[in-house]
Amino acid sequence: MAEQVEEILKEFETYFVRMRKEIPETVDSFRNLLSSVHKDGALSGKFKELICIAISVYAHCEACMVYHTKQAIEAGATKAEITEACGVAVVMGGGPAAAQARLVMKSIEKWGTK
Repeated sequence: MAEQVEEILKEFETYFVRMRKEIPETVDSFRNLLSSVHKDGALSGKFKELICIAISVYAHCEACMVYHTKQAIEAGATKAEITEACGVAVVMGGGPAAAQARLVMKSIEKWGTK
């Protein structure tokens, strides 16, 4: 079951690379924005990834949920921090957000946390 998240991530990355061939300036600008925003500042990069998880769950964006969960884990986020971020999304998005959070949980199963 956790393989599903790996498939989602690989498909996103594959098509993002293909899209870059068509609109390189746009894709590079997006990547630069992503990199800039996720640097430590008043908020840590890890905290920003947790925010992205909550927004992704709320917005029902599967690729974003998987990507940002992996990034949060790599930034040192714990299972408790990630699941609490999902809880915030559920408060704002109700049942549909709760149903979407399954991909975050599958991502934790796939890549593990502390």
